[in-house]
Amino acid sequence: MDKCQLAVDIGGSKLMVGIVDSRGQILDKARVPLKPDIREQELADNIVSLAGELIKKHPRLDIDCAGVTIPGLADPEKGLWVYACFSGIRDFKIVEVLSQRLGMRVFIENDANACAFGEMVYGVGKGVRDFLWITVSNGVGGGLVLNGDIYRGAFKSAAEVGHINVAEDGRLCPCGNRGCLEAHAAGPAIAKSYLEKRPDLKEAAITAKEVAQLARSGDKAALEVYRETGYYLGKAISYAVNLINPVKVVLGGGVSMDIDLFLPELKKTVDRLIFRDANRNLTIERTGLLYDAALIGAAAIARRGMGRFKQ
Repeated sequence: MDKCQLAVDIGGSKLMVGIVDSRGQILDKARVPLKPDIREQELADNIVSLAGELIKKHPRLDIDCAGVTIPGLADPEKGLWVYACFSGIRDFKIVEVLSQRLGMRVFIENDANACAFGEMVYGVGKGVRDFLWITVSNGVGGGLVLNGDIYRGAFKSAAEVGHINVAEDGRLCPCGNRGCLEAHAAGPAIAKSYLEKRPDLKEAAITAKEVAQLARSGDKAALEVYRETGYYLGKAISYAVNLINPVKVVLGGGVSMDIDLFLPELKKTVDRLIFRDANRNLTIERTGLLYDAALIGAAAIARRGMGRFKQ
């Protein structure tokens, strides 16, 4: 029987657990919302609970290991969740905890790195040896594939695209700096920008998805917000492209599902700011794995980790 992987996607507002086969197909999945300030014990309990429910539903599947995407800084070799600015989780020995409770080997990776790896194995990055992945969701993260493998950097924190400065003296970012891409183009930033343009709404609760729906209905403020989002993303992408010279840039995350609203301004900005003669064949597109990129990426990381373990 083909071995499957348990995949865990820890997001900024949701936890998703799934079972993925060797072709990158999700056989089943379940999700629960997450509080922004969730602590380690409660998070582990949620993961084990969802995983247990799925495994119980599919007793005949051969699940040999688990992969977990980490939002923020991760040390895969040490099995350590180093830090996440949105929740404050720091130095969490997540591999040790989950391995004991799930009764299987667990492999972790930064969420954007996992998405990039999954895209390389199963998505639009297949056969591409050099590309940049950018997640635009509750935060903005980056994953970098160079020479056909994830490039983590000297301190395992490469491609933190979300913390490129795109607005001098701009909004305060959770990281402590001002003007970061994350503070101006992530989902919460899109919602905040819209409310700033609509003082008549005061402190109304709204999401980036709802702003996208308003934009599609012709709302001028919403359309302007997504144009600005494209500009900020394009500005950051141009810096990254000039530095690493990739074949393509792949956009994922919840906000990317509305890519048509900001892609024209994004491409216009990139074209204006990159060294065009050095990047003539650059392409920019949405993930081929759509909303499940992190889940499929987690499984791909686990499958690779198990393969290396058996060598």
